[in-house]
Amino acid sequence: MEDGRIRDERITASSFRFNLASYVPPRARLNIQGHAAGWVSNYSTDRSPWIQVDFVGTVTITGLITQGRGDMDYWVTEYQVTYSEDGQSWHHVTDADGTPIKFPGNKDRNTLVTTRLPFALRTRILRIHPTDWHWHCSMRFEVIGCY
Repeated sequence: MEDGRIRDERITASSFRFNLASYVPPRARLNIQGHAAGWVSNYSTDRSPWIQVDFVGTVTITGLITQGRGDMDYWVTEYQVTYSEDGQSWHHVTDADGTPIKFPGNKDRNTLVTTRLPFALRTRILRIHPTDWHWHCSMRFEVIGCY
């Protein structure tokens, strides 16, 4: 995502703060700078936020790298991951017992946190579901894999 190969319209979310352009999902690209250095959910109304990437075709995903919002003390501290081939039927990334995994997020604005998935995903759409955050739900991320 960081290098721009994934087009802006392929990065979408359940919401973004006050529907302002400075908080849109494409602002979630890793290491993005400037005002609103990260996607920010509309935290006043969206209690179950998510952000997703549609790769258009099937890709292999092995992990994620996350960051907080670069210009404010907002970051996701924990999240879950789902994936889909069609945008209708979703599957959680789970542990060996079938329990959805809660992945560790960030502890500050800029430190990169790399998370390896327990198995390589073959999917078209990857969705991140923040489950806890510091101040406001905001993040930047990169997808690790082959696409």
